[in-house]
Amino acid sequence: MDHQDSLMPWLNRDEMSRLMAWPQRLLTQAMHDTPCLELAEDGDDLVVRVEVPGADPDDLDIDVTNHTLTVRGEIREQDEGRGTVYHSERRYGRFQRSVSLPVAIDPDRASAHFKQGLLEVRLPRAAGARRRLHVQGPGSSGKH
Repeated sequence: MDHQDSLMPWLNRDEMSRLMAWPQRLLTQAMHDTPCLELAEDGDDLVVRVEVPGADPDDLDIDVTNHTLTVRGEIREQDEGRGTVYHSERRYGRFQRSVSLPVAIDPDRASAHFKQGLLEVRLPRAAGARRRLHVQGPGSSGKH
């Protein structure tokens, strides 16, 4: 009996490797079900970029409200020319990602573009969503 077997007589090495890999598989699966995104400001627009490599634009559904953007879709597995796949970390299947927007936007003027696996949604601010305030105090001009 070798030293490792004496420490875990009920568990062989293959079972131990499988159990140790389980949390990593869960984390990887969770990350694959939720595409990464970036929320930025460009002038008076909010710009949301969502990574969806392998997606077809026709399989993407975008829902915009005054304060929320939701992207749903499906990445379908491509069979042609793949041969035998021994290992894959690519994402396939349905996904959904929502993000709360920091300012009110005008959903009627929103637009979306898809290029090389990156979905870009441009969200113009709602009229009146930005307001400049004049700071009053000693030394201020008092002008509005």
